[in-house]
Amino acid sequence: MSLSKKNKKRLLIALVVLTAVGIGGYLYIYKAHKTLDDMEVAYKGDSQGFLSKVEGNVDEWIKGDKVAEVTGVITAKDSIGVSVNETIYFQLEKGTNTDNLAKGQKIKIKGRIIGYDDLLEEVKLDKAIILKK
Repeated sequence: MSLSKKNKKRLLIALVVLTAVGIGGYLYIYKAHKTLDDMEVAYKGDSQGFLSKVEGNVDEWIKGDKVAEVTGVITAKDSIGVSVNETIYFQLEKGTNTDNLAKGQKIKIKGRIIGYDDLLEEVKLDKAIILKK
């Protein structure tokens, strides 16, 4: 059983298209995740100014991937994060140790905004990295 030139050409085109779609789909599904360094900083400053901006327009701040770089004083800590000025909670990047952090310590920290807790009146950020102690 022999294929004609026309059928061979169609088969070759179909294989090329399927290969291109397969490679494109793979690259789309397994694309690299954004890191904080890749994201634009939406706010840079002290914790009180940040809190007042977020409280003024919560919906705007929690849409998309917005990053904040905040300076403040650590008021609480646990094994996975720290609270700054009792109003902002940063969940630290995996593998970050909080043992060397202490209450009352001034800190500069950067994280991705994930939400605002109305009940606790607390802004929540994740993927946080410590810039300066």
